Amino acid sequence: MPRRYPAHLAKSNTQSHPPIDRFKSPLTAVDDEAVRLVDVLQAHPDTSDVTDASHQGDIVFTAAGDTWVLDFQFGADGEVFQSPTDTPTPADQPAADALRDVVVPALLARPAYRAATADDDTLTVHLATGRHYTLALTPAA
Repeated sequence: MPRRYPAHLAKSNTQSHPPIDRFKSPLTAVDDEAVRLVDVLQAHPDTSDVTDASHQGDIVFTAAGDTWVLDFQFGADGEVFQSPTDTPTPADQPAADALRDVVVPALLARPAYRAATADDDTLTVHLATGRHYTLALTPAA
């Protein structure tokens, strides 16, 4: 017969883990921004199948008949989010259609984004906070 313990002494079969301290995680800001980008793209009528944290990349979505991957890129200082003083200058090269026609308009419709610059396969996103980050666009495999 199994041993019975009073309720206050009984051991639980499930382990209790302390909650993750998201303030200590170096990826918190990137994770939060990825979730926000996914929400923006899901709300856009020209995108579908939007996911984050896929094995293929940071954000995967379908637009313009193709499936695309957006990956956060590290800046010169090794961080994803760059200070306003390191703002890159947009080049005059044509942007990929998915960035130019779908992603940039979706971002510019939201107040959290001050600007979005598409340059070939690169998207530079300027936040209302003044900081910016870069994403690289590639076709999904």
